[in-house]
Amino acid sequence: MDDVWDDSIDDLECERAIAEKSFRKLEKAFTNSGYKYGVDASKTDNMQGGFDQGFDLSLHYGKAIGVVLGALLAQRSIRRKLNLPEENIDALVMKLRAIKHKSIFQSQYLTSPDPLPEFETPTDMYTSLLDEANETLKRLDAFLVE
Repeated sequence: MDDVWDDSIDDLECERAIAEKSFRKLEKAFTNSGYKYGVDASKTDNMQGGFDQGFDLSLHYGKAIGVVLGALLAQRSIRRKLNLPEENIDALVMKLRAIKHKSIFQSQYLTSPDPLPEFETPTDMYTSLLDEANETLKRLDAFLVE
């Protein structure tokens, strides 16, 4: 029904055609609005979940660095007061202070829209630096106990 002035069509059929076009227009508008609302709601829900997950992991890994860093700084202070060699404490402290979140997390974890649990493990660089610091602390503690 393209010609609304067509005399061969009665008024009821014309009104139905207009109502049908109006209905399709409204249906399309509501469908678009619903789609947009759904996308926005999904983004909000997923972003919050991703933030919460990343925050928890960052807190865990950051705390591990903080504990080791605090222990190294305490060792350095004790060793300076006792005039003992400090070994590589300053170098380790500098490395730990310089570590950034991008150095801790695997790149797949940072770029994936849905991070998988296997990407939550820290990078080898982070793990080896923490291992090095813990080994140094064990050595230093053992020396003080003797």
